[in-house]
Amino acid sequence: MFLFSRCTAAGIVALVTTACAQDAINAEKKISYATSFDPGGCLVEHIAVDTSRGQFHFDGLSPDGSKLAVGWDRNGEQSGLYLLDLYSGARTDIANLNNGAVFSPDGNKLLNIFPTENGRTDIVEYDLATGEMTTIAPHDNWEWLASYSSDGELILFNSYRTGASDIYTYRQSDGALKRWTDFEGYEAHAQFSPNDSKILFNRQDDGEDYNLYVIDTETGNISQLTDEATEEGYASWSPDGDTVVFASDHLQATGETDLYLINSDGENVRRITDHPAKDEYPFFSPDGRYIYFNSYRSDPKGLYRIELDSDLNCVKSAS
Repeated sequence: MFLFSRCTAAGIVALVTTACAQDAINAEKKISYATSFDPGGCLVEHIAVDTSRGQFHFDGLSPDGSKLAVGWDRNGEQSGLYLLDLYSGARTDIANLNNGAVFSPDGNKLLNIFPTENGRTDIVEYDLATGEMTTIAPHDNWEWLASYSSDGELILFNSYRTGASDIYTYRQSDGALKRWTDFEGYEAHAQFSPNDSKILFNRQDDGEDYNLYVIDTETGNISQLTDEATEEGYASWSPDGDTVVFASDHLQATGETDLYLINSDGENVRRITDHPAKDEYPFFSPDGRYIYFNSYRSDPKGLYRIELDSDLNCVKSAS
C-alpha cells in the first residue's frame, strides 16, 4: 500500500523523498493534460498524443518523476527521442537517439539502443551532460530493452548473441557479463526488483502464450508468476516491490492487451483497463501514484497515465 501524504516527517527514506518531489510537481503542475474515461471506468490522462507521429516509452521516467523519455516515430521514415518535462510541458530533443530510453538511478544518463553497421542494435549509455555515448557489451547480434539495477552498477538487457533472446547483465565496474536464462524461445523486458533481489521478465512459452517469470538473483532459480494460455508481458514492479503491473489479452482479442495488477507472490490479479485497443508497457511512477503506459487507443500510438489511490484502485473522476 502507498501513502501519498508523507512529505513533512524528518529523516524520510529515499523512496519517500522521491514521492515528495513528485507530490510537489503534481501540486504545482502548470500544464493540464487532456483526459478521457477508459470503458472500465478509470480516468485516463493523455500525456503525449500527436496525430502526426506515434509516441511511446519503455519505463522512461526520471528518478524524481519530473521528466519522461519519449520515443517517437513518423510512418517508419523518421524517429527520435525527447525528454518531456511533466511540470512545464517543455520538450528537449536528444540528438542521435531514436527509441524509448531508461534513466540511470542518478538521473544523469540514459540507456538506449543504437544501430550497428550490420543493421542490428547495441545497447548504449548516453551521458545527458556531455552527449557522450558508451556502447555496452557490444555484439554483432540484436540487443535491446535494457534497464539498471538500483545502484546503476548492473545493466540488464536481452540479447540474441547465442541465437535465442536471453536475459543478461553487464557489470559496469569490470565489464563482466552474466547470462541469466537459457531458453530456446523469446525472453525480454527484464527488470530488477527495487531491492535487486529478483529479476522480472516475460517468456514466450508457445505461440501466442507468453508468461511472466521471476529470477532469484541470489540462487538463480526461476519461478513462474503467471500461467494463462494467453499473452502476459510488458511487466514492471511497483516502487515497494509488492505488486507487478503487466499487460494481458486474457479477456480481449489476441494481441489486444489490457493492463492488470498482480501481487508479487502471484496472487490477487485485478484488471485496470478495458479497452478494445492495445495497452502496453505499463510502469509505476516513483511514488506509486500513477501508472504510465503506451496505447493504440489513439492513432498513431500515444502515451497515457492512470492515477491510483492508496489501495491501487484507479481514480474514476476528475479532481
